Amino acid sequence: MGSSFAFAQEVDVIRSCREKMQQFLDKAKAQILSNRAAQHKLEKDLANKQVAHRIDDRCHHLMNTSHGISYYRGVEQVDATISVPESWAKFTNDNILRSQSQRAASAKLRGDIENLLPVTASEMRRQFNAVNVAFTKRIAEMADAKRKTQTHLAKTLQEIFRMERNIEAIQKAIRDQGPPLKVAQTRLDERTRRPNMELCRDTAQLRLVNEVRDIGETVQTLQQQLRDSEDALQMLVRAKAVLQHDLAVKANSLFIDQEKCMGMRKTFPSTARLLAPI
Repeated sequence: MGSSFAFAQEVDVIRSCREKMQQFLDKAKAQILSNRAAQHKLEKDLANKQVAHRIDDRCHHLMNTSHGISYYRGVEQVDATISVPESWAKFTNDNILRSQSQRAASAKLRGDIENLLPVTASEMRRQFNAVNVAFTKRIAEMADAKRKTQTHLAKTLQEIFRMERNIEAIQKAIRDQGPPLKVAQTRLDERTRRPNMELCRDTAQLRLVNEVRDIGETVQTLQQQLRDSEDALQMLVRAKAVLQHDLAVKANSLFIDQEKCMGMRKTFPSTARLLAPI
């Protein structure tokens, strides 16, 4: 095989690889537009639901003694609704299904792209010796492992944040049980001062006793949930430390292989140029 033919073949391989990459790049750009459209629909639906939730929550807390209540004559005859529970649920489900479909398409496309890059890199570097091939494979594996570790670490940090918020919510819920318990116990205490036959174990007395018991059980349940959440938080913190250590080790190994080792082989195309970040 002559040098001219070998050079021409290499040009053909590079051109073919560029065409394949361009095709996937165009697909990725189109997929990003579809993802953003699905995201926009979800964000709009979520914003509408948040507004509706605030309105319903405000209505739920209105009482006869609330400020701002008024007569609105004929309002019951006005039907401003545009959906029924079935169509309302279908609208949301359709948005979710559309989002799931786009995420699935994105995942498949990412997988195809991740498969394409090593293949094209292998084609362009088939003249390299076994040492270069081994370095390239190891760097790809380490970079993938680092990305996975980063993903797990990010999810762990998010879970720690959610768990901390959950613990705060449980603690607040426990504190919130205090005033109702004080009221119920104060009522029971006051009723012990009823004279003579007025010390009746009536319905009010029974309900007050049940109320105190129910609040006590609720507090016990919340305290158990708090202990479980605190235990889970400690496990997450330990997992975070392990992941951070693992990530540091992988980053150092990747630096040694990619920067120091491959940097000594400047006569060959570097891995960073062949395997561009996705």
